[in-house]
This record gives sequence, structure tokens and C-alpha cells, in this order.
Amino acid sequence: MTINKLNGNPEFGVQIPFVEHLGIRLVEQNETRAVIRLEKRPEFLNSWGSTHGGIIMTMLDLAMASAVRGRHKLAASVLTVDISVGFIAASTGDIIAEGRVLNAGKSTAFCEAEARDVDGKLLTKAIGTFKLLHPKAG
Repeated sequence: MTINKLNGNPEFGVQIPFVEHLGIRLVEQNETRAVIRLEKRPEFLNSWGSTHGGIIMTMLDLAMASAVRGRHKLAASVLTVDISVGFIAASTGDIIAEGRVLNAGKSTAFCEAEARDVDGKLLTKAIGTFKLLHPKAG
């Protein structure tokens, strides 16, 4: 497991208050992928008792953006241009999301991600396009 310690938040390389509020943790980040984890909390549940889809979408988005940062060793923001998510099964426990870069240039990256429960059951799949926002020279 390789974890990059970039500038800003020691986990994700940039400060992301919403992610910190949710308690999403970086498990692994390297040049090919990023893995994150979220522990189940009662306030994350929907009326059916499963984790709200918006939280899972946030995890998929973050996993892909983190994979882009790992690939480019980028200590800057990554802007989501497009994301498409398919929900396959409901989650009733902790969630692990993995993001991978499929193709990347100097300014744009194409990614995919999956979210699974701790037993490996597939919950969601996503594809996304991301724009790299390099730090301004100053």
C-alpha cells in the first residue's frame, strides 16, 4: 500500500471540508488507483435503512479524483466534469470505493470507480471525466 502525503490534508493532498465532515478515509493511493473507506453511521441512512446514494456518489467521485492526483502526483484540485453512476445494490454497512484512471493527458483524465461493501458485494459503478487544475504560478 502506497499513500501519498501531499500538501494540505495529509490524506487527500488538498483540504476537502465535506469529505472530512463525512469521515471518509484514504486507504491506498498510488499511480494506478485510489481506495477510500467510509464507516456506516446512522445519519448516513435513507428511509430504507441503507446508505444514501448521494454519499456513495461522493465516494465514487472522490476515489476517481484521488486516483488522478496519485497518477499525476498532483497537490491541487481535480474538477469533476462529468460523472455517471449506476446503483446495483443497497449498502447496509461500511463502504469501500476504488477509483482507477483509464486514460489521462495533461489536462483531462478519464476514470472508473466501484463501491463495494466490506464483504466485496458490488454496490455501484461509475465513470467520470476530470479536469486537472494545476497550481497557479505565483
